Amino acid sequence: MAEAPATFVWNGDALVERELHPHDALVAADSWFVSPSGRARAIDAHRERFLAAAAAPTATAPTPASDAEAFWGAAIGRLRAYRTGTLFPRVELALVEGEPELRLRVRVAPRRRETAVLSTHDGPDPRTVPRIKGPDLDTLIALRAAAQENGADEVALLDGGPGGHLVDGSNSALLWWRGETLVAPASDLARVSSVTARSIRLIATATGTRVVEERARPAELAGCEVWLVSALHGISVVEAWIDGPPLEARPSRASTWRRRLDALSRPL
Repeated sequence: MAEAPATFVWNGDALVERELHPHDALVAADSWFVSPSGRARAIDAHRERFLAAAAAPTATAPTPASDAEAFWGAAIGRLRAYRTGTLFPRVELALVEGEPELRLRVRVAPRRRETAVLSTHDGPDPRTVPRIKGPDLDTLIALRAAAQENGADEVALLDGGPGGHLVDGSNSALLWWRGETLVAPASDLARVSSVTARSIRLIATATGTRVVEERARPAELAGCEVWLVSALHGISVVEAWIDGPPLEARPSRASTWRRRLDALSRPL
């Protein structure tokens, strides 16, 4: 039985286990949570997002679809060998000394959370390719790490910088509740398509929950219940917003929606 952590590189025919060389840039990346029994949520959506990002015309080094698809299949096959503990694997298309390289990182999942403290980024939007996960990942991880030193778990990003509308979290998507209505940032605001946020919205449709989109500034969320949602943590209820609006929360609602999300998990 395989053990994590481990790293693999695609050689065109198979994944080869070896230490990864530092990359010049990430072109595309995707990650998801895997339970000890080898189950993951919405894995097909993660596949579609990664393959689209790897082949995007705007990518620094777009990869042929057949190569990326073969790599993905090999990565899933490799992950099926892991049956102990929780995993948070990441697939990557990276530039290494100017050449594209498909890589798999098999990582032990960090501790998951149910609540979070949020802060607001006080500078311009740091993302350069906001609709693709990967190119700005290192920048956003560094932004979150700096916020964590000040007591926050995540950072809210504003379209256009200070004074702008809420668009995303540094490493999560933002959703909020106005009464019984689920709210998402307006779809024309540039951000990565969150698999978890999309899953929650599909559940909302299936359960008859009203969903709307808004262009909202932080102060306009006063009295709302705010969620940070991601593949790793699922739903984290924001319990405090540093220098932000006062929030409310209904713990039973988040518990119900976590169960609904978990019901979407399937074997890899």
